[in-house]
Amino acid sequence: MNLANTVLYPGDTIGVIGNSANAAMLVTTARKMGLRVGAYGADETSEALQLADFKAVGSNKDRDKLQHFAESCAAIVYDSEQVNTSTVKFLAQYTQIPQGTDMLEMMQDRLLERAFFEQLNVNIAPYATIINLDDVYQSVNSIGYPCVLKPIQKEWSSGRELVIKTQTDIAKAAGLLDWGTYILESQIAYDREYSILVARDQEGNQQVFPITEVQADGDQVQRTWVPAQLDDAVAGEIHRIAGEVAKHVDYVGVFEVAFYLTSSGAIYVKKIVPAPSEAGYVFDVAATVDEFAEHFRAIAGMPLAEPQLLTPAVTASFTANQLDAMRTQWQIKDNWHFTFYHLRQQADDEVMGHISVQGSAIKPILDQLDDTAIWTNQTTDNQ
Repeated sequence: MNLANTVLYPGDTIGVIGNSANAAMLVTTARKMGLRVGAYGADETSEALQLADFKAVGSNKDRDKLQHFAESCAAIVYDSEQVNTSTVKFLAQYTQIPQGTDMLEMMQDRLLERAFFEQLNVNIAPYATIINLDDVYQSVNSIGYPCVLKPIQKEWSSGRELVIKTQTDIAKAAGLLDWGTYILESQIAYDREYSILVARDQEGNQQVFPITEVQADGDQVQRTWVPAQLDDAVAGEIHRIAGEVAKHVDYVGVFEVAFYLTSSGAIYVKKIVPAPSEAGYVFDVAATVDEFAEHFRAIAGMPLAEPQLLTPAVTASFTANQLDAMRTQWQIKDNWHFTFYHLRQQADDEVMGHISVQGSAIKPILDQLDDTAIWTNQTTDNQ
């Protein structure tokens, strides 16, 4: 359904789908802004469904329940890039989906994603399409070692990726390739990671958040901070690429563009997330507007706020394994602010929340975190 010139007012109903930490944050923000919020999901005990004004319990395949939920909402937002594209397309038949499905579908398919990046003429890691084992042997000569074999569909990635460091590793790919088409991608040796959040409204107007510096393990963000340490040329290129992405997508709301920076100063696009991102959690304590409020401003047809930095700040995620250490710091740190996600059925090594820390400068904050030794193994492994 077309969203052009649509305005959502306090009292109007908006739906939220998804089961990440973002879902509950979207529900909370929308309610704070005066919207009536419904949440759809398979687990009625999830935080998002518990916080919503009304909940609809059902699976992604329950078409009757999905249709009824869509017809109950003036618009629906999704919480992350993990949401099922076909579900969103189905919902779009009955209500407005401001984020659309194009960007979501593109970012869940590695070939479509890379075709989009190539269309924008931005740097991405060298890659090749892989159908059988012979393709790996042939492609690795041009791509080089180390490289990673990844399934085309990102939803299949868990347990089906293979890092290839030498030719002897290639034989291990034989079983994986039975699952379907893959890409073989060079592993970029990078020094730093950066992220930028872009808000895009219904007319295509944009606002960008300050660039964040990120420490991550793969796609799992561990630390984020602002202001980022980078030179003007790198910042300018990050802004240029983010602007180009915004010009070429049919999307309303906040999205993330993530980058690698190499020691030689080359910038590579890592990924795009068509939803608010954990890399933006830091703005809750660091800026004049947070990513969730800006997301709903775009969706509701309100003027976009200009995000301005108020203070240096760092966020750091923690897992259940680190909870005892967090309890110790709970009694000690007067500048740590704790956020718990209340996700259900979490493994001990899965993120269960984050801390936000403000200070006069980034280095003393990072030193304070390092002094606790809570994240020592993570940061060592990442470097």
